[in-house]
Amino acid sequence: MELQLSKSINKYFWIFFPLIFILKGYYHIFTSWELQFYRFNELEDFGTLLFVLGLSACESALIIVFLLWILELLKKVFIKPNSR
Repeated sequence: MELQLSKSINKYFWIFFPLIFILKGYYHIFTSWELQFYRFNELEDFGTLLFVLGLSACESALIIVFLLWILELLKKVFIKPNSR
């Protein structure tokens, strides 16, 4: 099963994704997981870093898709076509 985004969401997705990804990654690395205290001399530490970056990417994608979906829904509600 493949999920496909609509063309309007896909157009704006790559504009917002890097910004949200950097913010979520920064939050997870320095605040939530506190990876700056790791020594990164073991393979497990690099695995943790990759896990945190993957988690940040997934969260960023979900946030952007939900925000763009809500914006599309609000557009349909508030900008009604001229019905005669």
